[in-house]
Amino acid sequence: MQLNKLSLALATSMLLTTSLHAQEAAGANAATASAIGGVSTTVVVAAVAGVAVLASVNSGSSGASVISANQSAGSAATTAAAAATQSTAAATQATAALTSVSTLAAVTGSAALTAQSAAVTAAITTANAATAAATLAASNLTTASAATLSGVLNSSNVSICAATTSCTRAELTNLSYQAAVTAKTAAENTLAVNTLLTAFRAALVTAGVTAAQLATFNTSYALAVTAAAAAQTAANSTITSYNATLVTLGITGTTINASTGTTGASGTTGT
Repeated sequence: MQLNKLSLALATSMLLTTSLHAQEAAGANAATASAIGGVSTTVVVAAVAGVAVLASVNSGSSGASVISANQSAGSAATTAAAAATQSTAAATQATAALTSVSTLAAVTGSAALTAQSAAVTAAITTANAATAAATLAASNLTTASAATLSGVLNSSNVSICAATTSCTRAELTNLSYQAAVTAKTAAENTLAVNTLLTAFRAALVTAGVTAAQLATFNTSYALAVTAAAAAQTAANSTITSYNATLVTLGITGTTINASTGTTGASGTTGT
């Protein structure tokens, strides 16, 4: 079975990712393998000119994709890591904004404001956990998309593919899915934090907190909003690369809708 070529739209999207491994696997000879009762198909990681290239192993046929699966997976890993980094930045700025007003009399003397502050803190904790999961998933995919001969292990020396020097199509697909879905989750959690911050700020103004007292809060809040938007953009790029990997491998995977959530007055809208 020859791997399908990527559509122009998917290839263009991947070229926009600066860390894309721009090596073509065209012209590679595919190995063959036979199994009792059917064909055994595996994605094999091989070192070619210092770049890991995935080829489809298929009994009785040969060929390679124009843009290899490890290239699209590597692209997904890079943008997933970027999404996690931006999500971390957003949560950090949200924490700074909250800290800047935590000791104000208007806050400490109001049960309602104290409760809102606690809700933001809880949301930040949730966002940090989501970001940690996204960071690990991105790291795992980075390793799997450029496996070395020493074995397919993640940064914690835990095996992420059954074989020591290769990943199956199913394994690469799953790791790509995990990177994309966790990047999206992390980004949308930061959007949710910012939504709570928006409502909290409005309550602070109503309570009489002055513009001068809100200066640091506003600066940190603006940075949090910017970082969350960047995280969402990177997460959506990861989803695009995940879809590219599916096309390259000729696999029908789980659909991940692009993130369309925005920071609102009372909640994150859209998914």
